[in-house]
Amino acid sequence: MKHKDAKVNEPTAEYQISPVSIPVILKVGADRLKEPLSRLEIFRNGLPKKSFESLKELSGLDYNTLANALGVSSKTLQRKDTFDTIQSEKIYELADLYTIGVNYFGREGFRRWMDRPLFSLGNRRPLDLIDVSEGIDLLKIEIMRLQHGVAI
Repeated sequence: MKHKDAKVNEPTAEYQISPVSIPVILKVGADRLKEPLSRLEIFRNGLPKKSFESLKELSGLDYNTLANALGVSSKTLQRKDTFDTIQSEKIYELADLYTIGVNYFGREGFRRWMDRPLFSLGNRRPLDLIDVSEGIDLLKIEIMRLQHGVAI
């Protein structure tokens, strides 16, 4: 049998994964989120519904899960046009978490990571910790450990 040299000619394509960022998720100008005092004003004035909906779409979380994380009912979330200070700050914290997570794991990978129990978190699912700021901080630390190859 004679072997042919198989040469495949495919068009060259360059793929770039655009990094996710907080301004992209929240649909707010990057310059407005850069400075802490500007963020304070944004939180006090309230993030708009489009910021929440963008986070909801990226995270893949349902209204009930996000309502629990924000400390309101799912009906309230569906009716809100502008979020209050505390809810706006929490939406920002979640956007920060999802920025770190999606940029490290990818969108679907981070969704799976958030839904499975982790030994390092006492066999809790990361999703069960997003209702408290300290829980969000723990998740960010956990991702940073993974990024730097720190054993659990």
